[in-house]
Amino acid sequence: MKKKSPPYAIIGAVLVGILGIFLLMRWKAGIDANNAALLKANSDALQQQIDELKTKAQAQTVVTTDPNMRQVYYAVEPIQAGQKISPALFEKKLTPNDVLPDAYSDGTDLVGFYAIRPIEKGDPLSPHNVGKTLPFLAERIPAGLRAVALPIFNAGDVNNTGGFAVDGDWVDLLFTHFTPDGKLLENTQTVLQNVQVLYIPQTQTRSDMTVGVQPTEPRSITFLVTPEEAQMLTFMEHVENAKFSMILRGRNDRQELKLRPWGIESVDDYRKVQKQTDKSYDRVAALQKAIEDAEKKEKASQGSTNETTPPTPPSP
Repeated sequence: MKKKSPPYAIIGAVLVGILGIFLLMRWKAGIDANNAALLKANSDALQQQIDELKTKAQAQTVVTTDPNMRQVYYAVEPIQAGQKISPALFEKKLTPNDVLPDAYSDGTDLVGFYAIRPIEKGDPLSPHNVGKTLPFLAERIPAGLRAVALPIFNAGDVNNTGGFAVDGDWVDLLFTHFTPDGKLLENTQTVLQNVQVLYIPQTQTRSDMTVGVQPTEPRSITFLVTPEEAQMLTFMEHVENAKFSMILRGRNDRQELKLRPWGIESVDDYRKVQKQTDKSYDRVAALQKAIEDAEKKEKASQGSTNETTPPTPPSP
């Protein structure tokens, strides 16, 4: 019987397969080792960053602000008049409290304000150069209304308001006619009531109780009116032998009256002055009583008059 030879081809294939598996396992082990090393390196780097941040946080100290100092806003570049203020235009700097006391500081949000005059780099921002609105008269005119200037104060004229009318006050406008020779008055009449003053030039005059404006030179006063009133006033301004005057009224008084033109034909007509003034005082007294009654009624409706019994004066 013939003897069989061993299967060398099969044995070789098995050995090659075993060697391939061994090499594949070695390759995978190397990849896993590299990934583990990379992961550990990243973890160590991240931990190092965390440790550095912790160290910095622990090393930080609380910086106390000097109570005599405050953060003041300063321009970091030139700002043109009318330019809107943005955060890029200013920075904060510690400034002694007794220096620039009116300058804007931390407590004010300037974003959206306007430069009301040119500001140089390094200038402090204050109400003198920055405001909430632009100081242009046109900004103060509501839609549908107009501003008109009238020559209320002419050379040698007196101030019919006593010198205490200021911007924002309410006045009545009077119109006076003269005879052609200018020596006698023909009549004075109220042409507009409840007219708001937009602007009065000149310096202030001051008393113990109030502040006003006293023009001492020829001046025009600017009023807030409707377009129709502006036409009428402009026409009347050019009437010969006539002039405008204004009289001051209370800011809370909006009552309008029907008044006849006032005039006299002879000295004897002055006798009617007292009769008319008596009627006017009666009207004022009635108005004030009506206001008092309305206030009492309002207090009563609230359940309390908020009034207390006056103390009994001591016996003499």
